[in-house]
Amino acid sequence: MGRFVIDTHVHGQRVAVNFENREEKPDYATLSKLMWQAEDADQADDDAEIVTYRNTDRLLYDMDLYGVDMVCLQPGFGFSDRLHGKMVEEHPDKFVAFAHPYETNRKAVAGEEEWDIDRACEEMDERLSQDGFVGIGEMLPFDPTITERAERIPWEERHDQLRKIYDVAAKHDVPVRWHPGSVNGGYERDPGTLLPDRRDIKYAIDLHLEYPEVPIIIDHGGVQGNWRKNVEESCNVAATYDNVYIEIGNYWSDLIKRPMNDPNIGPEQLIWGTDWGASWIATNNPANRSTGEYDYPPQRWTQIKSRGLQAHQADAWGTSMRQIDKYAREVDLPADDLNLIMGGNVCRLLDIDPPHKRLFPEYI
Repeated sequence: MGRFVIDTHVHGQRVAVNFENREEKPDYATLSKLMWQAEDADQADDDAEIVTYRNTDRLLYDMDLYGVDMVCLQPGFGFSDRLHGKMVEEHPDKFVAFAHPYETNRKAVAGEEEWDIDRACEEMDERLSQDGFVGIGEMLPFDPTITERAERIPWEERHDQLRKIYDVAAKHDVPVRWHPGSVNGGYERDPGTLLPDRRDIKYAIDLHLEYPEVPIIIDHGGVQGNWRKNVEESCNVAATYDNVYIEIGNYWSDLIKRPMNDPNIGPEQLIWGTDWGASWIATNNPANRSTGEYDYPPQRWTQIKSRGLQAHQADAWGTSMRQIDKYAREVDLPADDLNLIMGGNVCRLLDIDPPHKRLFPEYI
């Protein structure tokens, strides 16, 4: 798919829950809560019921199979930055990682400490001082206990929190990740309905005006939740500011046309990020393919409650690459443009050295 391929959105850890010995129903809502209680597998006792482990072998297998040269490791519910650091240390040529206030969040969910934005930023500052950590995400950090309280955060309060997060990003010269919307079919109380920055990507403009030097990555390109609104507004933000990047790894082939046909976006602001390792699957709608680009998606990634918890490792790359290949063949996309999307833009954004110079378009 490209000269140097980088997936910017990979969940390289996995949580194992012993549901057989628990009374909770094994569904997505229950799992999301239990994941915060997980212990690192290489530090946990043998009888631990919830552990987070490195999914390195399976990840490296898929990387070799699909020709993916490097990935950006993303946090998740209960995923450990310590484990990410270990994965980067063991495979510095394969992995870089994004930072998240894992310890601050975990202690807040456990009721050990009240969540505090300053402590969260201190934790991220410390993490970004380590080699291999290259940004803040997935999504902008928030108090995870708001979901239990079903408490909506006003923009004024959230704006103050985000300024502190942006201060950390600016200090380390790294991007932040905005996450408009949330996955369908997953949770009874979703942060996407409680946080203004999850409900509306246009809030990113307020922060970008204050911190124009901090790049923004739009997680999933806005396809989660209300995909029509989120994708359109994500493209509007990217068309206004040059250092805003849209992940298109979850786009179906026709949807890729939206940012690619925009003369103020194009291939220079698109990156490949798939959510490899996440608990959602590709589903299609073959009966509804005839009414144009903005028809109900012929294919999309989601969680389907009626099927139960996903137990297998969904093939994110096979599905995503076929959609990108379909688009590239239909429009005769030049390989130089595809190389930018699949890795060149990320090398520039995250200061990653590819194997050779002059692999990606640049002009004197």
